Parts: sequence; C-alpha cells; structure tokens
Amino acid sequence: MNTNRVMNLMPEMATFVTVIEEGSFSKAAIKLGVMPSSVSRSISKLETALQQKLIERTTRRLRLTSVGEDVFQLCLDMLQSAKQAVHAAHTNTDEISGELTIAAPKALARQVLMPTVLEFIKAYPNVCLKWKVTDHYIDPVGGEVDVVIHITDHPVEGLIAKSLGSVKRIACASPDYIQKHGLPIHPSDLTTHQCIGYGETPADSSWTLSQNTKKYTINIKGSLAVNHSEIRREAVLQGLGISIFPDFTITDYLDSGELIQIFPEWYIKGNYQGKIVAQYPQSKYIPNQLKAFINFLNNIQC
Repeated sequence: MNTNRVMNLMPEMATFVTVIEEGSFSKAAIKLGVMPSSVSRSISKLETALQQKLIERTTRRLRLTSVGEDVFQLCLDMLQSAKQAVHAAHTNTDEISGELTIAAPKALARQVLMPTVLEFIKAYPNVCLKWKVTDHYIDPVGGEVDVVIHITDHPVEGLIAKSLGSVKRIACASPDYIQKHGLPIHPSDLTTHQCIGYGETPADSSWTLSQNTKKYTINIKGSLAVNHSEIRREAVLQGLGISIFPDFTITDYLDSGELIQIFPEWYIKGNYQGKIVAQYPQSKYIPNQLKAFINFLNNIQC
C-alpha cells in the first residue's frame, strides 16, 4: 500500500481506535461528534482497504479478531505518536514546567549527582524539583517519586532503566599510614592493621574479599567506625587507618597520590556497588520535565 493510500486511511484508523477504546460504535460516535452510521462507514472502509475483518460484532459487545488486535495496537501507537508530535511542536525549554520528584542515596547525591542536578535547575527554572536524599529504600513504583537513581545490579522490573555508570568498592590508605604500618598484601594481613568500618550493624565488623575461587572474611579492628563516607575519608587521609569506599568518593585522591589503593585485584563484597541506574515508569506520555531531566543525566561524570 502506497503512502497516499495510508494517509487517506488515517482518519479511519483513529476512528477504529476510538471504537475499541469506547467499547461501542454509538459511544465512539458521541466522543467523535458524528453519527453512528459515519463510524460504521469508517470501519467498513478500513476493513475493505486492509482486506481483513477487524471487528466481530454481537448484540452485546465488540470483539477484535486476531488481525484486529495487531492492527489496533499499531493504530494506537500511531495515534499516540501523533499526539506526542503535536505536543513536542508546541514545547520549548522555556515552556517546560511542573513538579518533578527525584530520589538518590546520600553519597551518590552529594558527590556525583549534585552538580548535574543544580545545572538542571538553572536550565529549567520553571520546574519545581523536589529531591529526596536518603539511604532508605524508596519504592520507584509507589508513586512517591518520578525517578529513582540508585546503585544496583538488579533494576526493578517493569520500569525503564537508564544506565549512568557503575560503582565498585575500593580499599585504600594514606602513604603516611603505609609508611608507618606497612602495605597489606593479603586480606589476612588486615588483622594486624587499623581498619575504619561503618559501625552500623554487627556485619560491619567484618570485610569479605574474594579473588577467583578464593574468599576471605576478616574480622576487622580499629579505633574508629563511622557511617559517613566523607568523615571516613578524612580519617584515612590523616593516616588513621584503612577503609573501604565507593570509588567515586576517592578517585581524585587516588589520582593525586594522597591515597593508595589496597588489594586492587580483589573483589570487596558489600553494598553501594554495581550499576548507577535511573528508573522511572514506562509510559507513552512521559512528562516533559521528566524527559528533560533524564536527558540531562547524560552530563553526569562517573
């Protein structure tokens, strides 16, 4: 079928979608502001052009044929795309407005996301952004937020997942500490070192490292435990011990030589590592402020 014939059938396709959505020819006619006979003619014209029966009518209801189901979905997609095109044509940066609620864990928000989010607010001053910064679980499908940015290797199913990067855990110490206490070569060496843990739960008193088939769980000891990565980092910089961090927390310090990575060939088990993922609901009509924010996330450096 050539383009002109397809173009000529678009009104009939739109009528077909309306009939199925409304559930009857008469209700579709009311919604479209035409006579029921006009609706009937449109469906007949479409079926004739496609040479397929699309709808089976009984005295009580309409039922799509198997071909009709496929055609309905394609016509529905076409109609929704047309609506989006019209909306996009009347939308520019100045007109993007509305509320947007996002959520992200504390360290990621402070040390990775903050510059990009603040630039977004400057670029779209008519958007009212609410930012929930918390390490507690936020349900991305519960309606509390529009988009959740979290670190996980198992994104929530049924949601769009935009990958922004990845995070791994790194053990490190300062050159001063290593000069005084030596460089641990094997995980078992940690038993003779000052280790700065999280201190939130009993499980935080041990570190688990693995390499191929080897796995070691070490009970750590130290004079400090703190559940704040920036305080823990400062303690390590001052030579108070060895600690473990998400890599984005210490990358600059490793590059400058202020910190030295320990056990680079070992995997360190624990939370706060995996893919950085932005997740939001699947929808044909994504709000413009959410769409703009998701696009803006491409500016993140991680």
